[in-house]
Amino acid sequence: MKKTLVIIAASLLMIACGQDREKEIQNIEQHEIELSTIDISSDDSAAVEMVDLYRKFANDFPDDSLAPAYMQRAADISINIGQTEQAIALLDSIITLYPSYEDIAGCYFMKGNAYETAEQYEMAREAYTYFVENYPDHYLAPDTKKMINFLGMTPEEMFDAIMSMANDEGVTR
Repeated sequence: MKKTLVIIAASLLMIACGQDREKEIQNIEQHEIELSTIDISSDDSAAVEMVDLYRKFANDFPDDSLAPAYMQRAADISINIGQTEQAIALLDSIITLYPSYEDIAGCYFMKGNAYETAEQYEMAREAYTYFVENYPDHYLAPDTKKMINFLGMTPEEMFDAIMSMANDEGVTR
């Protein structure tokens, strides 16, 4: 009798958790649609709310395959609203907790981007270099190799460097 009650209770708990998961996913999807229709540069409250929803899902369902993807989306939004420290913490969590995540390479790239956005160029260089060395076949690797050379430069300095490289290679204007 006790075994039967335990099995029934466990089954009900699993059903309830599944319903909670689906509700959270629906809520996230609804907010994603709303977020896509607004300009977050004038008011980032919707973006902050979206980050909170992604993080809540990852905390509530850490073993779910969507958890690292939602954390990565939260990191992306965080970078775009100037919350680079939060983005880096999220990316570090993904790297630590989900090392076999299908877009782990993208997390390393985003980490470099977060550091670059925060104007922490040496940290960005380290993250980008790690990305290029460990994921040389990733479609972003060739451009990332080039980006490393331009970290911290103003647009004018980048232009001058590009023109200098072009002149070194014998290209004329």
